[in-house]
Amino acid sequence: MRHLSQRMPEQAAAELQPLVAAFNQMLSQTRSVGDYQALLGSNYEELERLAKMIDNMLFLAKAEDASQAMDLQDIDLAQLGEKLQDYFDGMAEEQSMRLEMALHGELRADPQLLQRALANLMANALRYGDRDSTVRIFNQGSSLMVENQGPALSAEQQARIFDRFWRADASRHQGSSGLGLSIVRSIMRLHQGSCEVYSEQGVNRFTLRFPY
Repeated sequence: MRHLSQRMPEQAAAELQPLVAAFNQMLSQTRSVGDYQALLGSNYEELERLAKMIDNMLFLAKAEDASQAMDLQDIDLAQLGEKLQDYFDGMAEEQSMRLEMALHGELRADPQLLQRALANLMANALRYGDRDSTVRIFNQGSSLMVENQGPALSAEQQARIFDRFWRADASRHQGSSGLGLSIVRSIMRLHQGSCEVYSEQGVNRFTLRFPY
């Protein structure tokens, strides 16, 4: 595209259409410097979201290869919990929420994949949990749980929540790609384990069950 008078075609993929529309709108009228800066900032955030979505999709594509090498180690869950709490304390504070970390013992898993699975569950719990509530992260042997307080999920929502690009409440968080929980499921399949969700009476609990 060499001329500012030209517009980008809007027959783009659904995920790209908002960015294309915003770009065309920027070219269609005279704006102040402040307006251009604000619009460019918004477009940059959209590009970051798309970059994260592409990274997630590449991860899922690789995870489907059953021959992918895994680095299984005996992981100190308390140390992992401290690391994750340090990372998510800021997000919890922004949401007026609290983290209660109670991981203990050891678990045999790939450390990077386990950290990513738990991080996705914690981000999801903080994103959709009630304000002024507590997110609990704990384990019972080789089963790890992330639990929050929030709106109950219907049976249909529970059945689909690990599907790609599916969001239980897309209207609340437009920045979510709907890939986080499908990545969790892929990670558990690589470990020959499983993931499940329980939702009842204002409590939502995600469980990772490892076979080791």
